[in-house]
Amino acid sequence: MSGSDVIERVTSARLKMVCPAAASEILEAILTEAPHEFPKAELDTAVQIAHFIAQIAAETCGLGRLDENLHYTTAAQLVTAFGKARFPDAAFAAGYLRSPQKLANYVYAGRNGNVNPDDGWVYRGSGLIQLTGRGNFRSAGNLLGMPLEEAPELCRTADSALAIALAYWRLNKISDVATGIAEKDIVAVTKRINPALQGLDDRRTYFKRARKAFVPPKPSTEAVRRRVTALETLLALPVKRRGAARGLEGAATPPASLSGAHWVSFFPTSRALDDLAQPFRDRATAFVAALRDAGASVTISATLRPLERAYLMHFAWRIAKQGLDATTIPAMAGVPIAWNHPTPTKSLAAARAMVAAYGISPGLREPPSLNSRHSDGVAVDMTLSWAGALTIKRSDGATETITTGPRNGSNSRLIAIGQEYRVIKLLSDPPHWSSDGH
Repeated sequence: MSGSDVIERVTSARLKMVCPAAASEILEAILTEAPHEFPKAELDTAVQIAHFIAQIAAETCGLGRLDENLHYTTAAQLVTAFGKARFPDAAFAAGYLRSPQKLANYVYAGRNGNVNPDDGWVYRGSGLIQLTGRGNFRSAGNLLGMPLEEAPELCRTADSALAIALAYWRLNKISDVATGIAEKDIVAVTKRINPALQGLDDRRTYFKRARKAFVPPKPSTEAVRRRVTALETLLALPVKRRGAARGLEGAATPPASLSGAHWVSFFPTSRALDDLAQPFRDRATAFVAALRDAGASVTISATLRPLERAYLMHFAWRIAKQGLDATTIPAMAGVPIAWNHPTPTKSLAAARAMVAAYGISPGLREPPSLNSRHSDGVAVDMTLSWAGALTIKRSDGATETITTGPRNGSNSRLIAIGQEYRVIKLLSDPPHWSSDGH
């Protein structure tokens, strides 16, 4: 399956059929990265994709979190999860209740390459496929060329989660057994991810949903065929446009349709530095190059956010939160959305679905801006980390060695060096850097 085929197959609507309450940042990361990453992992068929989506859904509480939930409140829960051999009685188990770090360091001690006292916690289940143990972090990192053993937090970051999960999928040759839809196939796939078959019932449930979303049945009558075709048209809406107002390559107008959650798949935020506006593009590119040359891990999650996306978020919020009349919303060229449904109630419900799909904070008191540093192309969101000392080239060509912590984008010396490049940190937003710090 090619990248373009994946774009047609893996849509927000399909993923939400499997995981209705998926976290927006996880959902968007999958939609953005799947066209590049799925073909690498040999996810070549709809059945294989359904198996993968079902498994990561089961591992992440429905695409809701990227680290293992180790907060247990009863001894029975611990016995179910880890076995009576580890928790022989309630009195012993009580010492590990409501203590996630202590629990992780006990149950994962000496397993999967863990050697240090705190390795169980540091290398706890992480990411879309709950990669667990220092050895597995190392193996996946070696395959990807990412310092996962040195910077395990990368596994718990939405931007890199899909690539890491698929690295594990490739290392364990899971596509080889993800070929059918029978119970034995679900069990075979699960064994390569969780040999103890924990959560098998959840995996069955998610696979049933994923099969319905990604592997529609063959129509038995002409009437059924027409309904299936209509569903396919809705679910396979292409994710191709990245802001035609800026003339970005590959722009394509989406098909006209009523407002609703599926619109989140259109006009995705770019992750390419080349899409930034000059002169910030050159400054950000030079700063990122200096970071990578110094050995830092840099994961870019956002650069240019299309004006079309801002328009959709702004007016969806105003209908949902302010009761704006859907018939009064101005049209935007290249965005053939129909805000006005047959009834005001349906217009309101669709707008609320869009607000939820975009992951707009429930506590937001003002509508999302129609313009921002990202829509101006003068901001970049990136997650940074490194191990040990970081010797980095400054903008004047001199080098500086940073030995202080933290070893991430909040490091004060790194922030000062970024300012020399005129890439300025917004302190209140951990990944955000811009031309003016806003």
